[in-house]
Amino acid sequence: MKVYLGDLPVELTGRRPKLGDPIEGKFGFKPALNTKSKFPDLQNIKGLVFLSTLPNVKSFACSTQVLDLEEEISKRNIRAKIFHLASCGINSWTEIKKLHPQLKANGYSLQICDTDEVTTFKQKLGVGVTNSHRLAHGLFVLKNGKFIASYIPKQQYGVPNIKRFLNRLEKGLSS
Repeated sequence: MKVYLGDLPVELTGRRPKLGDPIEGKFGFKPALNTKSKFPDLQNIKGLVFLSTLPNVKSFACSTQVLDLEEEISKRNIRAKIFHLASCGINSWTEIKKLHPQLKANGYSLQICDTDEVTTFKQKLGVGVTNSHRLAHGLFVLKNGKFIASYIPKQQYGVPNIKRFLNRLEKGLSS
């Protein structure tokens, strides 16, 4: 899939999951925000789960994605678990912890993790950046371990439109 970072085209690896696809695999991503637990086995979580993928949580766009997703889900009273996954290291989350101590979502780092696991995960979500260790911005929703929505913005420069994504999701859940 081709996306853009400003005017620069960027090729993503893997494929975006189809609706109804199960999420398979166990991943040993490093806990970084609001948890000391291993990354959960997502196929065994009942209810809604939001996955948020981030290139670098030190950037404004990524930290805003973390904050906006949690705030919008809370405002809309959506009962769900939220997991943020970032390409950068555990220490990159320090500023978010200081500036936004009210955040409840769990954050994980993919840096210094098993490279085969990271590659497999990127392939499953379609958010691996070709020739880079980074993830692209992405939002994914699972219900009882199966994908029900996904959003990988064509324009990767900036904050994904979380309100529009949640509007589409709520419309689909109510149908």
